[in-house]
Amino acid sequence: MIPDDPEELNALAGEYVLGVLDGAQTSEIASALPNNAALRRAIIFWEERLHPLAALAPPVDPPAETWQRIAERIDSAEPAAMVLPFWNRAAPWRWAWAVSTALAACLALYIAFAPAARGPSFVAVLHPPQTEQAAWVATAGDNGLLVRAIATAAAPNDRDFELWAIAPNASRPQALGVIPPSGSLELGALPAVIRQGGTLAISIEPKGGSPTGQPTGPVVFSGPLVAAR
Repeated sequence: MIPDDPEELNALAGEYVLGVLDGAQTSEIASALPNNAALRRAIIFWEERLHPLAALAPPVDPPAETWQRIAERIDSAEPAAMVLPFWNRAAPWRWAWAVSTALAACLALYIAFAPAARGPSFVAVLHPPQTEQAAWVATAGDNGLLVRAIATAAAPNDRDFELWAIAPNASRPQALGVIPPSGSLELGALPAVIRQGGTLAISIEPKGGSPTGQPTGPVVFSGPLVAAR
């Protein structure tokens, strides 16, 4: 359940952006985004402050035994005598919360002095045409556009997912890029075509993207950009 308390909502949004929530909780937040302006604002806040820092370090895969060792240490640890907040869950979650809290503390100075976003910010939840089940979430603002999968979705082996933007009142989409197999596409600048909102869509295209500059395969996910503030 999405909390009404501003502090709890802000904490939940931070956890969502950090990626420490489980699949069910992530889907619940994605489903609530179109109708919850406060949640959209909180997520945009954390997206704009945390994601630029990811560029400072290259991605590195942890050793295969890392998660097993973490689980073993958690299982053997003595429970702390404390009153846990409403979002308390299983032992692995308590570890994740400690990590995210430590990260937030380390970033406090950066957040305090980071310039506030001045341009429009949007959130879009993309889903298949036949259902309202959220499959992708996009956030757009001064720091660019980030689209990421929140459900298992893979293009056929000989095809790619390609992202498109349709400006308000426009009839032709504009290609924004092929989505990597990782399920996350980040653009460093907000595309001009969606600076006033619009719609995002994902189609299935040949490897490397559409050869025509327009969708050639089926549009399998789409969703409108909703103003976050």
